[in-house]
Parts: sequence; C-alpha cells; structure tokens
Amino acid sequence: MTRVCTVLILLSAVATADEPPKKPPGTPAERLAALKKEHTDAEAAYYKALRELPDTPEGQKKAGDLWKAFDKDQGERFMAALEIARADPKAAAIPALEWVLTNPRAYYLPVGKPALEFAAEHYAADPRVGRIVAWVGQYTPHEQASPKEHEAAMRLVRAVLEKNPDKTARAQSALALASQAKRKFAVAEYRKAADAEALAAEAEKAFEALVKDYGDCPRLIREGSGTVGEFAGRELFELRNLRVGKVAPDIEGEDLDGKEFKLSDYRGKVVVLDFWGDW
Repeated sequence: MTRVCTVLILLSAVATADEPPKKPPGTPAERLAALKKEHTDAEAAYYKALRELPDTPEGQKKAGDLWKAFDKDQGERFMAALEIARADPKAAAIPALEWVLTNPRAYYLPVGKPALEFAAEHYAADPRVGRIVAWVGQYTPHEQASPKEHEAAMRLVRAVLEKNPDKTARAQSALALASQAKRKFAVAEYRKAADAEALAAEAEKAFEALVKDYGDCPRLIREGSGTVGEFAGRELFELRNLRVGKVAPDIEGEDLDGKEFKLSDYRGKVVVLDFWGDW
C-alpha cells in the first residue's frame, strides 16, 4: 500500500511539474490599472488613518508603524509592476516603468535598481522614456547614501542621451547631467573645497550647452513646467549671481514705513534679507 501511494504521489508531482504556469487574470494593462488603483486606495487610507492619530508619543509610534506597512505594500506593488513590464516588454513595459520610476520613493526600495537597469537596457532608444528620465534626473538617488541606485540612474540618463533619436528625450538627459554638475558644485561650496570654483564653471558650461542645444524642448517632469531653456536660464542666473562672494542683485521696494529703498543703498553695511510668503 505504501509503495502504491508513493508512486501516485510521484506521478502527481510529475504531472504538476509538466503543467504550464497559470497566467494571472486580465491583460497586462488591466493588471497595471488594478495595481495603480490599489496604490491610490491604500494611499488615501494611509493619510486618513494618519490624520486621526493623536499628537502624542503613542500616536507618533502608530504613525511610524502605519508608514512601514504602507511602504512595504507599496514596494510590493512596484515590484509587481516591474514583473508586468518584464512579461510584456512591447506593450506594458513603458507604462509600468513610468508608474514606478516617476515615484522617487521607488528608487530607494528593492525595485529601484532593477527597474532603472531594465529601462536602460531595453528602452534607452525609446522616445517614450523621456518622462521617466525627467523624473530620474530631478530626483536622482543620492550618490553617497545610495551609490548603486545612483549609478543605475546615471547609466539610464547617459544611455538615453547617447542612443535616443528623440530630441526631447535627450533634452531630459542633458538636463539631468547639468543638474548633477550643479549639485557637485553645491557640495564643494558647502565644504569649502578647493575645486568649488572649477566645478561652478563646469556647471555653467553644461547649462549654457543645454540652452544652445535643447533650449526649446519642454521639461517633461510635470505639465506646465516650461522649457528646458527656461529652467537652465534660472540655474545659470543662480550660478552667476547667487553665490557666496558675488554681488547680490539689486532689489527695489518699500520698507515697513513705506519708504522707497534699494538694496544697493546699503552696500558696505551688514544686511539681513528675510524672504517670506503667506498662503
């Protein structure tokens, strides 16, 4: 009896192994839409629960627990989206990758590095990758805190600039590289490094080239973000005028007593400028 049972179990195992894996229900687009809806619903529930917590140490602990649970589930949904992209590289990949990689939190989750690498390997020449690169360039993972994710992000940026036939997609990469140059200068300036001025000059050169080659291209980070040239112009103004040691741009206005003044009237004196807004 034991031998018969053993044979039956073995035959059952072989039959199961020969069966093709079952496909998930729905089309890739439908599965991605379901993931997005799950995420939207979970996000709304998270913020609702957060608002209802008391402002006490116990409430703060519960807030931390809520975030950990939400972040874990979010990471699993992003990973499921990456699997959809891998399973259907022609139709579903770009929408799935765009959903994952236009959420900067994803860069620091387990999905970040493989999603960035998958995009660089398979879609660097696809014109639709432009919006992804715009977000990756704006929110590039920190080089020191997340070196592997940073390098994966920069590989994608460089690959798109080198391989993509679409000018607007390349513009997002060129903007990302110019922004990285400015960030390197900012770190050097903060640390009072000897090469700070040289790095500032490199950043200026990068943004000048950006204006020349891609100035008319739209920024794809969000709707209404203007052109690459407009953004580069603001960055150049900051590099050239709003740095330690530069002459501050003149400001004209009224003081609290209604008296007209210019900032240059106080040249040679210690001046504190307080910028504030009220919404």
